[in-house]
Amino acid sequence: MEMTDKGRDLRLELNKLEAMLFASGDPVSVTALSGALGITEDQCRVLAEELRKSYRQRGSGIRIIRLEDQYQMTTEPAYYPDIVRLYKVKQQTRLTPAQMEVLSIVAYRQPVTRQEINDIRGVSSDAVISRLIELDLIEENGRLKAPGRPVLLCTTDSFLRHFGLSSIKELPDFPQEKNPQADSLKDISDGEQEDKETETD
Repeated sequence: MEMTDKGRDLRLELNKLEAMLFASGDPVSVTALSGALGITEDQCRVLAEELRKSYRQRGSGIRIIRLEDQYQMTTEPAYYPDIVRLYKVKQQTRLTPAQMEVLSIVAYRQPVTRQEINDIRGVSSDAVISRLIELDLIEENGRLKAPGRPVLLCTTDSFLRHFGLSSIKELPDFPQEKNPQADSLKDISDGEQEDKETETD
């Protein structure tokens, strides 16, 4: 059966979007993608979701992920160990309890200053914050309009990927218990680890 003109046009637009995401490597905003494709943002979102669906259905080693209002082409987490062996790079280590605690504070209270983190924890967190910035899980994002103009910290797109989230809005509800933020992120992290272990079994 011959493909209709409409079908050919859709395939062409999907191919263009796929090529753009592949060439970029980094997350690309819907605004930038729609501008390059010459379509509306709503049409671009529909197109991007169709591309995501096609990758899922074919069981590809590549996937398209959504990060807030951006899209990115990445490898399927189940094949990460194989990629590690290929490039002989060090596998990502589990975060320490202190790192999880600080990361949780930033995730739930962002934007937040270093001093606010220190006040919540009751100890200096400078070394932990620096390490989380090195891991690209948090980043400096502007300054607070207050004396001294302290730097504000927020989570990154890498944070979303690390915990398998599409948006910061997908974080679990803030639980009312001791150390609630760290426990919430730990639940997500443990769930992601279990999923990866299951996929690679």
